[in-house]
Amino acid sequence: MFLTELNKSVRRRLDDLANIAANGDDHAVTEVARSEMPHLVEAVRRLMAEHEPNERGECPACSRLLQRWRRPLRRPKSPCRVYLAARWALFNESPSAARRAAG
Repeated sequence: MFLTELNKSVRRRLDDLANIAANGDDHAVTEVARSEMPHLVEAVRRLMAEHEPNERGECPACSRLLQRWRRPLRRPKSPCRVYLAARWALFNESPSAARRAAG
C-alpha cells in the first residue's frame, strides 16, 4: 500500500510540473524551473548513482536482479535500462530511433 501511494504522489507531482511547463505562462514556468529544476536534477542523479557501472562496465543494480533469479552467469543483454531511459528523455530520443542509429 505504501509503495502505491508513494508512486501516485511522485507521478502526480511530475504531472503537475509537466503541465505547468506545457501550459503555464512565462512567469509560472520561470518560477517552477528555478525552484524545481534542482530537485529534478538531483533525483535523476541519485537514481543514476544506484546504476553506476562497475569496473566491468556492468550495472550492479541490474546485475543483482539477475542474481536474485539465480542466473548469475547471465549478463544483461543491453545497457542499463535506467541509463537508457535517462538518455532517451534527456536527448529527446525514442527507443526505436536509438536502435536504428546503433545498428
